[in-house]
Amino acid sequence: MSDDDRAMSARITDERIAKMRLRIGVPVPLPPPFNTEAHVDTMRHYAHGFGDPNPLYCDPEYGARTRWGSIIGAPLYIATLGRSLAGPMPEDIRQRSKGAFAGLGEYYGGSRWEFHVPVRPGDRFIVAQKLVDVQEQESRTAGRRSVRTDTEARYFRESDGALAAVHRWWFFHIERSATAARDRSKDPASVMPYYEPDEIEAIEQALLAERPRGAEPRYVEDVRPGDQTGTLHKGPMRISDVLAWRIGNGPGSTQWGAFRLMALTRKRVPGFFTRNEFGAWDVVQRLHWESGWAQRIGQPRPYDEGPMREAWLAHVATDWMGDDGWLESIETRISRFNYQGDLTKLSGTVTEVDPSGRVTLDIVGVNQRGEQTCGATAVVRLPSRSGPGQAPNGAPSGAPNGETTGREAS
Repeated sequence: MSDDDRAMSARITDERIAKMRLRIGVPVPLPPPFNTEAHVDTMRHYAHGFGDPNPLYCDPEYGARTRWGSIIGAPLYIATLGRSLAGPMPEDIRQRSKGAFAGLGEYYGGSRWEFHVPVRPGDRFIVAQKLVDVQEQESRTAGRRSVRTDTEARYFRESDGALAAVHRWWFFHIERSATAARDRSKDPASVMPYYEPDEIEAIEQALLAERPRGAEPRYVEDVRPGDQTGTLHKGPMRISDVLAWRIGNGPGSTQWGAFRLMALTRKRVPGFFTRNEFGAWDVVQRLHWESGWAQRIGQPRPYDEGPMREAWLAHVATDWMGDDGWLESIETRISRFNYQGDLTKLSGTVTEVDPSGRVTLDIVGVNQRGEQTCGATAVVRLPSRSGPGQAPNGAPSGAPNGETTGREAS
């Protein structure tokens, strides 16, 4: 049996679920982060990787004039940082859980982020990561099983130990044969969309018209439930957009590289590789840019990555809130695939306004077929016209807990 056949024939069993549950609560050792230290260049690369040229995240001179006193990282940029102090997994756990979900398909379902302090140039972080839950789910595919796993990471600033962010995300693990066996002949997503020149021109004009709120404060007193954010356009998605995301975000937790580095990575995590069309080992993640592999596992063509769409959802909130706002939390939902050629329009609605400055946004992403493919609930802290007020821990209203803003510090 070939390695691809093994990957396609892997099954979910009670024994394999029990193996995975052995890892709950065990600190996860991680490879070195993509970025060891926050830097103006990698901050800009990350923001550009999901299509956000906001000068607060990209231009040091602009950032120095804001309340923060410097550029800061776009909210999810912190995921590219974080040095792990966890030692190797205990040998008994490693042996007893070995191969738990090897060969299964893994699909990102969403996450919840909480942000406590901004990321500034020069910051370094320590990350503590662990598996926190493993639960069997009801499968939409007859006769097949599905499992959800939840993982949590906590980021601490090295300079003072401050809790910077908490991230909990979940994957759905399914049998690849289940997706490969689906009849997609009547699925509208199986047809590659085509856009006439005038449609592309209209999309480009809409993209060029998008603007962040910027230096003009959005005060909480001026916001009402039902208010609408602007609309962001992401697409029609190209493979080059996925590659731009990879350049800014990095290769992911396995940190695979080219040639010798990839060979070393395969020795460390062999289950992360299958043979490609010319017989060489390649990462399973290539389904995001390689049509043949995407089709082999039952998808019509390559699709984006969940964290990439999460960055888009956060982009709606940060463009709307302006430089003086703070994204306190965002919980995302990835509900459908976003395929090569799809156009996603993202927009938000204010659902709650708290006089303390907290505003809740309901954000949705809808494709050109009218399907909602993702959504989020974001909580934003806005400044007040009545003055800075006091947020928890003495932080000025609109600023994250325990932070003194650059404008106020000066």
